[in-house]
Amino acid sequence: MSVQDFSKLRAQLSARASTLRADVQQHRDQLVEPAAATSNTFIAGAEGASADADDELEVTLLGRAQHELDEVNAALQRLDSGRFGACERCAKAIGVARLQALPDARLCLECQQAAEQD
Repeated sequence: MSVQDFSKLRAQLSARASTLRADVQQHRDQLVEPAAATSNTFIAGAEGASADADDELEVTLLGRAQHELDEVNAALQRLDSGRFGACERCAKAIGVARLQALPDARLCLECQQAAEQD
């Protein structure tokens, strides 16, 4: 992989990390809004169920965004340490096309397929 490829992937990962940090903060803010705080008290009927469902959705979205941010940050750390682009399972190079499509990939395509079958 060329230096230019690494630079493009670093820029892509950095931009994604920035977007995800904003998403995580937005979901956290949503959970601590005054309206969300009142939904944590007992509300009878459909309104209470709706408030609970909204909170559950925000928690789920927050978890997903945080997980993806963690993966992107790990990829940036691999870039900094010189381990980026090597499969964590077999140590072979991860294909450039795979990294361009999924820059935070930890496994080569063969190992990813095997992991999904396990």
